[in-house]
Amino acid sequence: MPEGVVREELPGGEVRLLDAACTFTFLRLRPGAMLVKIAGHDRGQFGTRALDEVRLEILRNRPLELFVDAREAVAAATSVSAEWTRFFELNREHLRRVCVLVGSKVLYLTVAIAQHLSRTGNLIQILSDAEIFDAQLAGAAVSGPRPA
Repeated sequence: MPEGVVREELPGGEVRLLDAACTFTFLRLRPGAMLVKIAGHDRGQFGTRALDEVRLEILRNRPLELFVDAREAVAAATSVSAEWTRFFELNREHLRRVCVLVGSKVLYLTVAIAQHLSRTGNLIQILSDAEIFDAQLAGAAVSGPRPA
């Protein structure tokens, strides 16, 4: 782990990556569905560790429904955005859907660019309405896999 970066395994199966500027929390909702919460500024301090947590879930249960709650995220470095874009492009056949909740126009644009450059079509849904995101999240947590 880079200096200052901590990985914690919490009760209930949550995994948290954190440093002074940013926190990622990963929670398996059920096999095939994962929630990632991001808070703060991801400057690239985690390297590939955040995406490695998602990759592990894809290896266990695919296709994966991925929910990203980024309403508390401030920003992501260009290198981080490029890594997520590459991840979506390379793993699109292993992802059932990706639903991202953003809290700012800057983050909306960052995710929209990643969506476009990853050439994943409608795989990635960008939301700014927390109620819609929470309803989709709740539905995914209790339901089994849906047809693609």
